[in-house]
Amino acid sequence: MKILYDLSASQPGINEGLFHGGGEYAKTVFYKLCEMLPQKIILEVFYNPKKTIDESVLTIINEKGLGVNFCSSNTDISNLLLNNNYDVFYSALPYSYYNLSIPNKTKFIYTIHGLRSLEYPIDKYKLKYKKRSLKEKIKFILFLFNPSFIKNIISNRDISRLNKLFNLTNNQTIVTVSNHSKYVLSYFFPSLDVSKFRVLYSPLKFQEPINCNEEQILKTYSLDPKKYILLVGGNRSEKGAYRACRVLYNLINKNIRIPNDIKIIVIGVSLFKSYKKLTKNNHRFVFFGYIPSIDLEILYKNAQVFLYPTLNEGFGYPPLEAMRYETICACSANSAVTEVCADSVLYFNPHDETEMSVRILQSFDKDIRKIKKENLIERYKQIKARQENDLNLLVREILS
Repeated sequence: MKILYDLSASQPGINEGLFHGGGEYAKTVFYKLCEMLPQKIILEVFYNPKKTIDESVLTIINEKGLGVNFCSSNTDISNLLLNNNYDVFYSALPYSYYNLSIPNKTKFIYTIHGLRSLEYPIDKYKLKYKKRSLKEKIKFILFLFNPSFIKNIISNRDISRLNKLFNLTNNQTIVTVSNHSKYVLSYFFPSLDVSKFRVLYSPLKFQEPINCNEEQILKTYSLDPKKYILLVGGNRSEKGAYRACRVLYNLINKNIRIPNDIKIIVIGVSLFKSYKKLTKNNHRFVFFGYIPSIDLEILYKNAQVFLYPTLNEGFGYPPLEAMRYETICACSANSAVTEVCADSVLYFNPHDETEMSVRILQSFDKDIRKIKKENLIERYKQIKARQENDLNLLVREILS
């Protein structure tokens, strides 16, 4: 048996920064596949030589002696598939593969994480997160004048591409990461038989062992334990950090019950001037770009509150990453977040600044924190067990 694994899915795109959920998913599935790989099965991989790839991935490739192919385009991938007699081709991020050529004998297994481009294609604060090209700015201005028109253009384009993807071959297995994503597919593609889709929760991301001086790491960021609210995804409009900073600035500016020693930390920021202008350089707001993954783990662990005002999620890793350390979370009540987090977090409408403000204030209440902590400990155990089981099921599907 011969398998081709798409490692280009683990490589960050131009607009995604160093890390993105789909990429982490691709790496985690790859690690487990290599761990469970029988000797009789041949595993080959491909990735784009023009993009960065994780050193840990390269280490495993070398240790396992896997065949490596370099593909810079869909044409390269099609030629690879047509000329090498693979039994299985797996991709964790297949969205751009709608025009591939896949042999009939090759089983195409792929994961659809979510359909953000259809559910929430554009946000009014989009230009606040990173520098944009003139074309993107023009598109955004058109959106402000006629939101429905631009949404329809984006939706129609992506629906057409996804229809082509779903019809590339009859020899396929479609995996999705939540019941929410499954029924988003059912809504936008009513002709699909979603009963055949496999709902397998996104696996636990690889966690580096925390064998470090936490106090020293916190000092690096001028932080004290439990003296800050943490936000991530500061360069991605869909994560909603700019909105949250508006809310937090207003709370602090009006002196509404947020302790004076609490800072607001935003990670992954690209357009610093946008955030600093919003918060008028208030010293309690501190913005960072990408930070080492071990540092992020320490920040999750020691936050008083993890605030996640996301606008759309196919699954949603960050709250779970905080829950792992029993950190209280306040999150958007949308898409897959409620399915995954259940009653373990405080919920709000991310477009309602009053409601978000109220939930932030509630997150400091001792009695509420006690109840949520009990709930999140239990919920995290449940999700962790399902994630481990579903990862094994996905790898067995690839190996079958």
